[in-house]
Amino acid sequence: MLFYLKFKRELLRLFKPLLPAEFFTRQMRQATQQAARWEARPTGRCQAQGLFASPQFAPAPRPIDILIPVYNGYSYITPCLQSILQHTDLPFHIYLADDGSPDPQVATLLQAWKEKFPEKITLFINQQNKGFSKTANQLISASQNDFVLLNMDTEVPPAWASRLFYPIFTNDKVASCGPWTNSGSSQNFFFAHQETTLDVPLADMDKAVRDFSPDLPIYLPATAGFCMAVSRQALKQIGPLDEVYGRGYYEETDWCFRAAKAGFAHRLSANVFVYHKGKVSFGQENYNQLMKQNRKIFLKRYPFGEKAIRTCRKNPLFQLISFVVLGRYLALKYPGFPKNVPNGPKARQEKDCYTLSLQAFSASVYQKQNPFPFFTNYKK
Repeated sequence: MLFYLKFKRELLRLFKPLLPAEFFTRQMRQATQQAARWEARPTGRCQAQGLFASPQFAPAPRPIDILIPVYNGYSYITPCLQSILQHTDLPFHIYLADDGSPDPQVATLLQAWKEKFPEKITLFINQQNKGFSKTANQLISASQNDFVLLNMDTEVPPAWASRLFYPIFTNDKVASCGPWTNSGSSQNFFFAHQETTLDVPLADMDKAVRDFSPDLPIYLPATAGFCMAVSRQALKQIGPLDEVYGRGYYEETDWCFRAAKAGFAHRLSANVFVYHKGKVSFGQENYNQLMKQNRKIFLKRYPFGEKAIRTCRKNPLFQLISFVVLGRYLALKYPGFPKNVPNGPKARQEKDCYTLSLQAFSASVYQKQNPFPFFTNYKK
């Protein structure tokens, strides 16, 4: 649009001798005013300093529930539960369900955690595998509060809950919100949908995003189910997950699109980062099969769905904030960045285009102010 408006002004100047003076003046004024508005749009050419705000809000007193369907992944259960018990800054209760894990150690370990924290943990043991959707709904029906649907192959940072739920607590029309992660569709910070293990400390990565304003209006078509905070108010209106998706994948995306049709929105909680291992329960082969069959169901219902998810990453505000998060990750991984690091990432500037390059990948952003200082000028 901005290019079109500037092009229109040049055409008007070119044909000025052939145009009535009043028409030329009116059209030129309109094009100039519209171009100025586009230049100033917060989702257009963003001012970097507008992204940041010291989080002054105190943890809300509202209790939350943490719902964790479990299927295999024995070695990930303890780190997940330890991080929740140590780092959750809201009143909470954990609902666990072992969905017929073939590994008998899983049920034994979950029972041990239940016995150790009986007031904090409720445990369900499914003798037969029900699949993710039915198991998640089983936990949702037991819950009474706003809740977060959390994978057992995740780890949460200190004071994560109040930041994650902030959009829901402050806006009745937000149905769900989710954090930054290393593996989670649109919420993945690492280039374009490329997933990676988190090879820097989670606490450092979380501090790298904590100074983003909690009020940044970054809306998503859907939030990823690995760590999906859900409004109880929206759930009452929308209903639970659709169990047609069976063992898993796309059920949370389907729910988000249903919520959007009902007038709700989904937000990125831009000031919190949650680690997600990814693909632990089913393995790569089963993951590919489940994704393929459930994708067909989803696209039959929402043919425009994947395009909407891709488009959200083209929002200039989202691009800019992703750029800063990526840069801070690289600064943690490569001491001395953004200066040239041997065999590491490179940063360069051409007019108002700033580009990060790492091996075969690159990410660029166009904006007025140099975002590179924000990669390293924050308290680690």
